[in-house]
Amino acid sequence: MADDADARVIVREVDDVETLKALSDPLRLAILRAMMSDVRAAHRVKDIARLLDQPPTRLYRHIKVLESAGLIKVAQTRMVSGIQESQYQVAQFALRLSRDLLAAPGNAGDLADAFAATLNDFRDRLVRDVISGRFQPEPEAGAEESGAGKSGAGESGAGESGAGAGVAGKPDPLGPMVVALDRRLSPERATEFRSRLTALMDEFNRPDDEENAVVPVEFLLMFWAPKEPSGGTPA
Repeated sequence: MADDADARVIVREVDDVETLKALSDPLRLAILRAMMSDVRAAHRVKDIARLLDQPPTRLYRHIKVLESAGLIKVAQTRMVSGIQESQYQVAQFALRLSRDLLAAPGNAGDLADAFAATLNDFRDRLVRDVISGRFQPEPEAGAEESGAGKSGAGESGAGESGAGAGVAGKPDPLGPMVVALDRRLSPERATEFRSRLTALMDEFNRPDDEENAVVPVEFLLMFWAPKEPSGGTPA
């Protein structure tokens, strides 16, 4: 399986409306996310259904849509009680929307649907982890509890909330981080900001060795610089 993973695309650039539409359904996003949690594994539909607490019959149509869009692929097949069972893998480790797709005016509705589905899926997982107590890190064994945390605005205008300390006086290096940035930058700094974010994602999108990949990480990154539509009036 490792050889197959190495042969796959690290970051796929989505440049067609049909793939965008495939990403606009919350259940298909959940299927893709479940599969991308272990990019090396071959997933049976019934195993994905169990993870998502859904009946397998509800997933088959969505699996076919994802396969037709090239977002997943058949990794292997086998005969089970005279019926061919397919096992699937993701075809990439991460997705990126192409600039042409984002710029085309006729794609606005499909883009809005895809973004809404992504944000809703991420919100649901965040709320689930907050309510279940998984959002805050547990102190290391024997460490003193500390109410340390921080919340405030830096000079850049970013608001950040950090997690409590696992070791007295020291923030947990894997503690939650929430950052919001809404401000104006020079064209040069805005371009550099985006370029560095892209480089960081390219660096960390390749999966670690299987035995070292033990920390689940939830991460959502969005960057946009609003522009007035050509010939339009400000909203």
